[in-house]
Amino acid sequence: MKLLIVDDDHNNRMTLQLLLEDIDNIDISEAKDGKEAIELCKKDHYDMIFMDIMMPNIDGISATRIIKSFDKKVMILALSALDDEESKNSMLTCGAEDYITKPIEENLFYQRVKNYMQIVELRNKKPINVNAINLFTQEVYSRSLKFSINSLQSLAELWDYYLNEPSYSIEGMEDCIRLIYAFGQLNLKNNTPFSIIAEENEDNLFLTCSQLNTISNITIQNILLKNYKNGIFIFDDNVLSFRLPKGKPLRKEEVEKLDITDYTKSILSIAHFDKTPALEYVENTPISLMAMIENLECIRDKIEVITIEFENNPTKENLLQITEYIAMYIDVLNYLMEFEHLAYALKVLNDFLIALDPKELSNSNLQKFSLLFFSLLDDIEGWRYKIFVSVEANDIHYLDSSLLSSCLQIRSLLLKEEIPENNDDDFELF
Repeated sequence: MKLLIVDDDHNNRMTLQLLLEDIDNIDISEAKDGKEAIELCKKDHYDMIFMDIMMPNIDGISATRIIKSFDKKVMILALSALDDEESKNSMLTCGAEDYITKPIEENLFYQRVKNYMQIVELRNKKPINVNAINLFTQEVYSRSLKFSINSLQSLAELWDYYLNEPSYSIEGMEDCIRLIYAFGQLNLKNNTPFSIIAEENEDNLFLTCSQLNTISNITIQNILLKNYKNGIFIFDDNVLSFRLPKGKPLRKEEVEKLDITDYTKSILSIAHFDKTPALEYVENTPISLMAMIENLECIRDKIEVITIEFENNPTKENLLQITEYIAMYIDVLNYLMEFEHLAYALKVLNDFLIALDPKELSNSNLQKFSLLFFSLLDDIEGWRYKIFVSVEANDIHYLDSSLLSSCLQIRSLLLKEEIPENNDDDFELF
């Protein structure tokens, strides 16, 4: 854990060094004033800073405000001989976590520092919430926000909260909220109140809608693909979860290096949205998983053979062999981070094929199935090759919506009953 002592008095810095020497696994740096502290913090992240207030060049209050403007996670503990409310309030308002007066009471100091170090350690671990509602992951903070949608007024509150509050900078948020608003209107017309649970972690916001039972699953999925092509969602048992990647602020020095207009710099300093290139993703993928991904090429060849056999001899046994191979794809995707969306798409298709009776398929539908299924296999192989072999994809999610659409198209083709044209007549987007 990296600590920084900021004080213009050498003896004060030495006293703190002595107080901290019994704590294991820490790396301590020093700064003689606020200006030096700011320069050090721009070059490196410190977990905790012990900040004096009265210093030359830049005082502790100004230094705290500036450091917190570009590093919100650093713990800043003010240490001062000034025991007055004005100094204390000024430091805490600027972002300091604590205000400890000098001379330092040793036992109190140790207890507080240990507590803050515990918070830093826990902060660096991935959050886990076993009671998470979303269909993507349990790696979310323990807090959640519930919107009870029982009137148009509550829908308007949801709209304002996410689209008119400055705290949310998320790409595609407008499309997502418009869709939720429309689903909400439809539910309310059918006298079906429902709830929306918002959960999040450092990288994503998850919005989960329950009790969406007013229209069929496949109609909802088709509406999503038509109106929210880049959306990342899972829909299962009338529960719909969206994953919305958060925008990340650029550090001031990163923005200043860019050769762009002042207006663009001001936008980038608010948020930017990362795409994950294949090369970066593969470098962070365990070697054991790469072997499994390589094996997908062999699985694909086997699926092609059995699919041709199924077209000529549409037995349940041949169909189940196809589903067993698809399940192997799903297993690999479930091991990989970031591809829950594709795993979901294949699982929806596979579950449908497992329950399908081949005897009910016409020759025409069998031929169409083979054509669409081979096209899907080609897309999956192209996905595997561009991301994990040639690593030339600029964004690992470049094919997500297309693959999901293909899976749903195959399922729609084989449905015994056509999707009613008027099933979404009441679905209103604006």
